Amino acid sequence: MKTQLARVPLATPIRSFAKSNQELAAAFDRYLQSRGFTSSTRVTYGKSLLYFVASLGSTSAVEADHLEIRQFLGEFLERGVCSNTIRRHSACLRCFFRFLQLGGLKRNDPTLKLPYRKLPGRLQRVLTVEEVDRLIAAARNPLEAAVAEFLYATGIRVSELTALRLENIDFATGVARVKNGKGGKDRIVLFGRKADAALRRMIEWRPPKAGFLFESPARLGSMRVRKGSWVGQFYDKSVTAGCHCREVRIGRVSDLPTHPQAQRVFDRILAVNSSYKPRPAHPYTAKRIREMVSGMGIRAGIGRVHPHALRRAFASHMLERGADLRAIQDLLGHEKVTSTALYSLVSDAKLKEIHTRCHPTAEGSEHAEEK
Repeated sequence: MKTQLARVPLATPIRSFAKSNQELAAAFDRYLQSRGFTSSTRVTYGKSLLYFVASLGSTSAVEADHLEIRQFLGEFLERGVCSNTIRRHSACLRCFFRFLQLGGLKRNDPTLKLPYRKLPGRLQRVLTVEEVDRLIAAARNPLEAAVAEFLYATGIRVSELTALRLENIDFATGVARVKNGKGGKDRIVLFGRKADAALRRMIEWRPPKAGFLFESPARLGSMRVRKGSWVGQFYDKSVTAGCHCREVRIGRVSDLPTHPQAQRVFDRILAVNSSYKPRPAHPYTAKRIREMVSGMGIRAGIGRVHPHALRRAFASHMLERGADLRAIQDLLGHEKVTSTALYSLVSDAKLKEIHTRCHPTAEGSEHAEEK
């Protein structure tokens, strides 16, 4: 007698939206590009959005509501992430859900229910003129000195510095033209004799090959003699740690007495090596510039210094010496003067001097003397 098996109803399959979320993230990046957002902003927003869709799991990002968004941001609060980072994630999500609305994928914007977090006011530390001089003096080579001198002389952003080309520099007038800066805008910046001399020393020390003002030299492979043998060094894309360099033994000097003979053997070795990756001359990355300036600050005894600190020092020192805030705004490339005011902080000593000279009851003021 056959046993009748009870039919168990199958569970409704769960649909995963992970793939569609990734497609939405790619479409959002194209939207940002069409809106003229800078590459750094696109990378930052892209990372924030990937964090968000990862937190959703198999849920569709289109169906996300304000509770899921608050939970996502709340996790950062619990981890003690700074307010600036949380505000950046919030800005990304606001832009993303506006993008969904423009595309007709969502009717309402859940980010409208998010509160705008007010960042606590902080007085940024401004490098003194003496500290800037120490920083520049700590440069190990003409390249580092020119980077620091030019950042301080012009107040330029590090992203604009890496994009500068030689044809953008007019040494005769001390003018540099910033092309396609923040917001896609062009402007001019000025530099004086110290930055001019530092740039000339750098160009003489290592002439640019690709046309960029600050560029990393080509990595095509080099040779040297060590313990009676020719040793070749080249950039290896398979090396994931360190400087991505690899060494190979070419042959003994007794067998290859001249440099051209050793070079021909080295070229044959590189030709059959699939991991060899020649790198032509290219502009330094913003990360590499930050590492240079940070290292100079540590050697100078100041601590880690960000390139933006030199931009802030540029604005503050000019303001202390009587420069017009509107002129500083143009040189920094700010659209609003309120943005310039955040950079141009008057030092404590200068504030004390102004207070002593101008306040009626301050010691040394004209009004106090009359009393």
